[in-house]
Amino acid sequence: MSYQVLARKWRPRLFREMVGQEHVLQALINALDNNRLHHAYLFAGTRGVGKTTIARILAKCLNCETGVSSEPCGQCSVCTEIADGRFVDLIEVDAASRTKVEDTRELLENVQYAPTRGRYKVYLIDEVHMLSNSSFNALLKTLEEPPPHVKFLLATTDPQKLPVTVLSRCLQFNLKNMTPERVVDHLRFVLEKELVPFEEAALWHLGRAADGSMRDAMSLTDQAIAFGGGKISEGEVRAMLGTLDSTLVWKLIQALAEENPAALFAAVDELSQQAPDYSAALAELAAILHRVAIAQVLPEAIDNALGDAELLQRHAASMAGENVQLFYQMALLARRDLPLAPDPRGGFEMALLRMLAFKPQGVANIPTARLSGAGQAGGEQDSSQASPTPETQATQSPVAQAPVSEQPQSPRQQVPATPASVEPAQAEPVPTQASAQPPVDDAPPWSEDPTPQVSTQAPVQTQESHEKKSVAEPAPQHAVAGSSVPAPQQEAAAAQPATPAEPAAQASAPAADDRAALREQLRQQVAQVEATPSQAFQPAAPAVPAQPVEKETPAVPAARLDALSPGSWPAMYPQVGVTGILHSIASHLEFLGRQDNILSFTLDQSFSSLYDEGHQRRLGDVLGDFFGQPVTVQIQVGEVHGGTPARLIAATKEARQLSARDALNSDPVVQELQSELGAQLVPESVEYLG
Repeated sequence: MSYQVLARKWRPRLFREMVGQEHVLQALINALDNNRLHHAYLFAGTRGVGKTTIARILAKCLNCETGVSSEPCGQCSVCTEIADGRFVDLIEVDAASRTKVEDTRELLENVQYAPTRGRYKVYLIDEVHMLSNSSFNALLKTLEEPPPHVKFLLATTDPQKLPVTVLSRCLQFNLKNMTPERVVDHLRFVLEKELVPFEEAALWHLGRAADGSMRDAMSLTDQAIAFGGGKISEGEVRAMLGTLDSTLVWKLIQALAEENPAALFAAVDELSQQAPDYSAALAELAAILHRVAIAQVLPEAIDNALGDAELLQRHAASMAGENVQLFYQMALLARRDLPLAPDPRGGFEMALLRMLAFKPQGVANIPTARLSGAGQAGGEQDSSQASPTPETQATQSPVAQAPVSEQPQSPRQQVPATPASVEPAQAEPVPTQASAQPPVDDAPPWSEDPTPQVSTQAPVQTQESHEKKSVAEPAPQHAVAGSSVPAPQQEAAAAQPATPAEPAAQASAPAADDRAALREQLRQQVAQVEATPSQAFQPAAPAVPAQPVEKETPAVPAARLDALSPGSWPAMYPQVGVTGILHSIASHLEFLGRQDNILSFTLDQSFSSLYDEGHQRRLGDVLGDFFGQPVTVQIQVGEVHGGTPARLIAATKEARQLSARDALNSDPVVQELQSELGAQLVPESVEYLG
């Protein structure tokens, strides 16, 4: 007996032997079992996915001697003849070779006659899209109203070429391509039955080379068995298919990850010795990068079908996700542009060089743990910060301080304890301002607590007054349990009279005078912060005798580093001159503290997607130029509790917005319109343009 190829030997003979296409099989099985049969079926799909196979099984189900059902016996003469392709009532037509209208008319002349042996006369027209327009027109009437003993089964690989009039007369089933996993499972089953030794990795190469077609996979398996002399090995399958050795592609990825041009071109030289298809090499590179990206997002999805699970895990852990995505996109675009390159190898090398040249610099995992200097800067600062000088107290802006809260604060929020030189009697309890003001609906968005945290009654003290006061007595510092508010702000809060708590019914709707007071406080608050930078960061100039000097542009002295504090950072920031992408990061930084020349900041986690390690270095250079001495910046991502420059800007805008509303409400023309015409001012429509 002659050898029968695997694609024909293992062609399914029953619905339950089909691989895939469950959505089609379910509809056909239910229709057969419930006797709800249509007169015309259209099966569309790419080559080798089971269109003709399903049609033949359906013909068995319709004509089996045991009756119409989804489970033909497979033993009767009808089932045997259909399987052998010699059943007289199954008319298979190749539309590609019978495209003329005369052929279609000859075919339809016998439709009216009853079947010879079977229950139904089945017309199986393969590649039906190849029929001419005249043939389709001749088929329309019979296809719409055929005799009850006739069933039409149409198969096509290009349903878009079929006329709409034909499509509307058929039940349409779109068959899907086979996934590599499903192809490999079926090949494993067939080879085990055939007693053919194989390597698992070789089956995956065959499954991908089949490109969704089970028939192509079976044909390639036949070829691989012949090529390997009765066995299937990975190396021989690679040689047969002309695919690349994955170890060389892994060398390319390793060189890209290490930014090693020498190793990269050494791998390209080794690859070129195999005379590869460089488009296929880029495709293999993109496929591996795709698996690496999946391993980074979903490590449990790693499969070891190709024996490279360890490599996947190592590169997924060592490569940044941004780099993997960039390399993948460049590999795809390089495949598109490869035909335009002067030579294929040059285009392949330029694609790899682009991956190196455009790799994001400084991209790393965003640090979320506490930095080594942050704890000392926040809770164990040096003596210059533990005992603030009068000059430092004057520079701390009340706006940027964290709100007073009864909840326990993190170490970076705590202020140093009261020095031993301060008498215990000096530490008087100070009522928090959160209890002194009622909640307000239109509080500025930059503050977590809707109540202003700073009193406007504290005057801005000059440097001379602080010097006189420091000679007379040490600067008192009031400590409030669980509070991060500095002493000047607490003194201001203590000097402010406490407001009795409002009833619960009136808490959501404060009185008009309370709103007016809040607006006035906000205006004074912003004005005080705007005035702070001019007094806080310029060094003290020595006394100069009054004598005429020549007019010349004096050199701008550097700012004092010891004047930098969590409260003064938002007011100082506009003078630093940060621009570009660094401004988007620095404006959302909260200053934690300083240890020598190491400055610790917290970046608002809502803006962490813009951050990379290069921003630390560039911000350190900018602040070093501003302060006139080397500065090291440490940035960690987390929740900000105090003031940031962006929040100060938002507060300023809100204060000016409220001022614009008040100006309109007090305008005589607006008041006249309201009184005479009953006009109303829409607050949301007011916009400050100053």
